[in-house]
Amino acid sequence: MKGKLSVFSQIGHPLEIREVEVPDPQEGEVLVRVLRANICGSDMHMVTGEAFRAFGGLFYPIVLGHEFVARIEKVGKGVKSDYLGKSISEGDIVSVCYFKGCGRCKVCALGKEFACLQSLASVLREAEKPPYFTGAFAEFYVVRQGQKFFKLDKDVPLNVASAINCALSQVIFGLKEIGIEYGDNVVVQGAGGLGILAVAVAKDMGAKKVIVVDAVDERLELAKYFGADFTIKLDGDFRERIAKVKELTEGGADVVVEVAGTPLAVMEGIKYMRRGGKYLIMGAINPKQKFEADPSVWIGENLTLKGVSLYHPYTILLSQNFIKRNVDKLPFDKIFYEVPFEKINEAIDLAKTKKYPRIQIKVCE
Repeated sequence: MKGKLSVFSQIGHPLEIREVEVPDPQEGEVLVRVLRANICGSDMHMVTGEAFRAFGGLFYPIVLGHEFVARIEKVGKGVKSDYLGKSISEGDIVSVCYFKGCGRCKVCALGKEFACLQSLASVLREAEKPPYFTGAFAEFYVVRQGQKFFKLDKDVPLNVASAINCALSQVIFGLKEIGIEYGDNVVVQGAGGLGILAVAVAKDMGAKKVIVVDAVDERLELAKYFGADFTIKLDGDFRERIAKVKELTEGGADVVVEVAGTPLAVMEGIKYMRRGGKYLIMGAINPKQKFEADPSVWIGENLTLKGVSLYHPYTILLSQNFIKRNVDKLPFDKIFYEVPFEKINEAIDLAKTKKYPRIQIKVCE
């Protein structure tokens, strides 16, 4: 059996769709068929080269994509259940924890696989050697031995399930880590996929007011459907935005969430907070990008700044529960703009416009 995959090999060049032999899963592996795959902001950082320039360029041809939902195609020897012990079989829908820790370092021993250096590095694997299907922008994906995956309930819509293993789990875990409390005033910087979901999750966790800052009118309007109480357009003088946040929050936000993807947002977002406020940074992931800061302000105002990358694998099930609890309350369909797999380069171009929070690649039914 052969399958198609898209290969990213050079910055500034389109992805190349290739057809290769689909491997049988080895011991401890699972072969899954990708159903829906979303273009994450980190994928775009790679396409534009921002994520690689700090390291001197692209390491090797890779298959991009990690935010996806899939169906089990074949199960390798020794695999009988998902990470929680639920029995699995061909045809089951699963959400895959797309990263994998080393299992031998201190942070892994502490149960913090998300902080393991290998977890970050494990996402990108070479596309020109078996098993080839190492990213989600393809018809298949090989779940490695020790890589955690979860069987999903049948009543979770596929388009929404696609966001479980990245955007939604990232947001839920990050907001749990920073500690939103009932009655908090929250500012979300950026209304892409993570930002829109952050609005809904913050409300679900008891936030009193949620304020969204973004440069795209369509995104700001969409944020209101997911619970945003106020929106602020990212234009004009930044001091006016700071003043507006202070006014709406009666002195400053309790929690600010950066999912804008730029350190410039951090420089501004710190000024949105009240004394003793908390700042969650999840979007500014590109290496060696900097901003000017005065640490004495953080000290004097007793601020908490916390960076969160990835998530605890169990968060995938928390994400499923969030969807099931809100599927009839929130217009999840409005987040995704669907494009067929064959037009993946058009999808990439569309993602660059930032018009839609998430461009979704429909790979298979």
